Formats: sequence, C-alpha cells, structure tokens
Amino acid sequence: MNLGLSYGHCSHSPCPAGFQSPNLVRCGACQAVKYCGKPHQKADRPRHKVQCIPIKQTKDKVTEEEAKLRANPGDDTNGNPFDHSVGLFWFFKSTRPHMQARHDYISAILNVRTGEAVEIALKESLDLLRLCRGDNLGVRSQVPALYLRLGRDQEAYDFIKWYAVKGDSKYDWRGMSLPFLDLQGEDAFEAVIEKPYYYDISFKMALMLIKIRLMKDLESLQGFLQKKPNATGEERYDYVQEEAMSDILLQRADIVTKDDYKDLIAELKRQVLQLYKMVKEDTSGRALRTRTCMHMMCRPLILPARGRRLCLSFATRGTLGQRRNRRYGISGGLLRMIGRESAVCTR
Repeated sequence: MNLGLSYGHCSHSPCPAGFQSPNLVRCGACQAVKYCGKPHQKADRPRHKVQCIPIKQTKDKVTEEEAKLRANPGDDTNGNPFDHSVGLFWFFKSTRPHMQARHDYISAILNVRTGEAVEIALKESLDLLRLCRGDNLGVRSQVPALYLRLGRDQEAYDFIKWYAVKGDSKYDWRGMSLPFLDLQGEDAFEAVIEKPYYYDISFKMALMLIKIRLMKDLESLQGFLQKKPNATGEERYDYVQEEAMSDILLQRADIVTKDDYKDLIAELKRQVLQLYKMVKEDTSGRALRTRTCMHMMCRPLILPARGRRLCLSFATRGTLGQRRNRRYGISGGLLRMIGRESAVCTR
C-alpha cells in the first residue's frame, strides 16, 4: 500500500509539470497544498474544498480566540498570557478556548496528506507544548509520528526519550526555568527502556518503527559492502544518503565506518520483538488493531508464529534518496502475528 506524502507537487493530478517546481503557489485559504497555477487550482477545487473549508474555519477560530485572549486575558493570568504565562496555558481557564481552537486546527489540517500539511501540524503541536508543558490536550502522543512522516527519525527518538527519562511525576511542569525537550542526538541503537516515566502506545510503536528502519538500513549497507568491500567512507555516506530510510545513520560516523553490522542487526531485531511484546502485553492479551497517525516507510512486516518460536521477516521500501527527490516518501506498514488474533497495524 502506497501512503506516500507529496511535497512540492501540484495537488491537481496528474500534473507532471508541477513536480518540484519553484513556481508552485500555496492555497491561500489552508496553506497546506500547492498548485502550478490558477487553472489547476480551480480544477481541483471541488475535491480540495472538503478539506480546505474546515481548515480555514478552524484557523479563523484560532485567530479569533487569540484576539479575545489578548484583549481580555482574565484576572488569573497576570496580564497578557503570551508574555507572562507561556508553559502554563491550560492552568488558566481563560486560555483554554484558544488552546482547544489550535487543537481543532491541527486535527483539521491532518486530513490533508501533503508534506506541507504535516509540517504545519508538527509546528503547531510543538507550539502547543511550548504554551502548555503539562499537555492537557495530549498533543505529545502524535508528535513522534509527525516527525517520522517527515523523515526526521532522530528528532522523533530524542522526543520519545525525553519523556521516557525526564517526564516523570517529580518533574516540575510549572517550573519554566527547567530544561524542556532538550535532548539532542541521543543513541537510537541503545537498549529499550522497559519502564519509562511516561508510557504511550503510540510512542512504543514509533520507537519500534525507528528500530526497524535502522535495522533495514544496516542490512542494506551490509549488502553494499559485500559487493564493494573496499568502499571509502565517502562512498558509504553517498550510499546511505541515497538509500537509507532513516536520517540517523547520516549522523553516526562511528556506525557507518564499521566493517561488519551483523551484531547490531541482531540486536535491533531483538529490540523490535521486545517492543512488540511490550505493546501486546499492555493490551492484556486482547486482539489489538491500533491504527495510528503514522504513515511509515514499511511494507508488510510479518511475524510468523510457530508454536512458541517467533521468526522475524522484514521488507521495506522508500529511501532518503527518494525523499530528496520527492522530499517525503512514506509507505504503510503492517506487523502481524500469523495464526493468532493479535495484530499491530499502521497505515
């Protein structure tokens, strides 16, 4: 199943002239799609307006609620909350209509499957977390998936790990002087944290798919070195840049320069199975079909069950090189337990 995100494309299909053209213009109402010109924008309007009108309406509501909040901040905010209450918005009742309006805007814009829409949704989600660290609206659950849809795996991992190791009950969510979401360049190959401070199934599934991408990238790089054992470091990086699904290896010279990846691949397979079991156990054995907002770069991922033994078999598509041509290329993924009723799906 191809769930690829278009980016820098004319949204009227087919339009070969509007592929990665520098002259594309955004829809003025929603800003989430682009066109090569007015004729194609007009032709696409009957289809696009179903998505565009709700986005425009929710965006206008955000503007309206922000104006109200700035004009009448309420007695509990000590003045303009955008100046004095950043990080604590939901704590003050007068800020809640604005927060809810922005959440509705994100929900509306995610109905559009373009890279531009996902970029806007991620930016808005992170800004909601900036305004309210306590995240009363649960925005954090969708952030890793948005990072992954944009091919920003390292940032997704850093985000997940911050909540795993720092977002505990002892963290002062009202202490604006404390670091917040400050982890960068964390080791995505490290062992899975079995008891994170904050747990969310969407986090675990995002983490599992990060590990799968890394595993497949290493398998691909291993195959490249078998064909070209004397490849230079530059040739390895060129290969990773063109063929890798994840952006993580581009930042890990210590991994790319290794002569053999078999141990790392075996460890990543073990971690993937561990994460799958953790998700399955948390559903108390009930049949699980968790549909998430993650549109990943994985073909069906099969876990055949033969008695008590589980065998991993993976196949994937979509690379960084392809995404540099299309900017974002995302495919659907499926993880199944054959012969049982349990399954984890992403689409």
